[in-house]
Amino acid sequence: MFSIIYDYLSKNAVLLLCLAMLGWAGNTIAGRLSTGEISPMMVVSLRWLIITLFLLLLLNKGIANSFIAIKGKILWLLLMGGLGMTCFNSLFYIAAQNTSAINLGIIQGVMPAIILIGSVLFFKEKVNIVKLFGLLISFFGVVIVVSKGDFQIIISLTVNLGDVVMFLALFFYAGFTLGLRFKPEIDPLILMAYFSFSALISSIPLVMLEAFLGYSQFPSNTNAWLTIIYIAFVPSFLAQIFFIKGVELIGASKAGLFINILPIFAAILGVIILGESLQMYHFISLVVVLTGVYTFMVFGDDHK
Repeated sequence: MFSIIYDYLSKNAVLLLCLAMLGWAGNTIAGRLSTGEISPMMVVSLRWLIITLFLLLLLNKGIANSFIAIKGKILWLLLMGGLGMTCFNSLFYIAAQNTSAINLGIIQGVMPAIILIGSVLFFKEKVNIVKLFGLLISFFGVVIVVSKGDFQIIISLTVNLGDVVMFLALFFYAGFTLGLRFKPEIDPLILMAYFSFSALISSIPLVMLEAFLGYSQFPSNTNAWLTIIYIAFVPSFLAQIFFIKGVELIGASKAGLFINILPIFAAILGVIILGESLQMYHFISLVVVLTGVYTFMVFGDDHK
């Protein structure tokens, strides 16, 4: 049964990417639930420590046998894990403390455009008016959900330091997404083990800095530890593997567009888990974003 499910998932990029976005949306909810329970850099470090230990125990022989395959890729692994995972998440948490959720959502909606630009500049991907139209439609859907359907909120937004930090964070994860093109031909779980170890190593100086500044907070109760375990296994592990496989199947620019579904999933989870109210703009934004994604994926390549 498990093999049947795995075979189906491994060939279905859309489902993989939707599951990845759902997992990352859960990270948003978990972050809100953990506020005041654990400090941001501690979250970043512990999530990768848990996954690294888990994968070392699970795949110790496979990891040892993969050393030849990753020969010459050590720097790439360090950059992917350190910059793409640790730096992005760290900057995201810093930005979240210095700007509004609306600003964060809108800025994050720019990431597919950055990935597309990177694909054009570095890999000579062809872009046409249909792809750009699909990209703009999906971004408009993000604006609807983060503004809660009130565009006066968008007009009155102000730019602050947190926005600059979040914008910088986008380039790290966009670089990670584009960098997946160069991944070695090894088992995805083993690749994830190397990524998580690189992310763990690069997170240690940040935890030390947080402690030095007096902001460090270790999880001290069951709820905090359950949140950390969830963040480790769902957003950090499963969602990452699903996203990496999705990029492998359909390419970085198409996979990146699914990121605009994330804030909608986060809003829906907020309704289910946090008891927030379901509004018409949730449905409208979902339809708009999916229309943009569909236009980009289905009609973009066919348009001459």
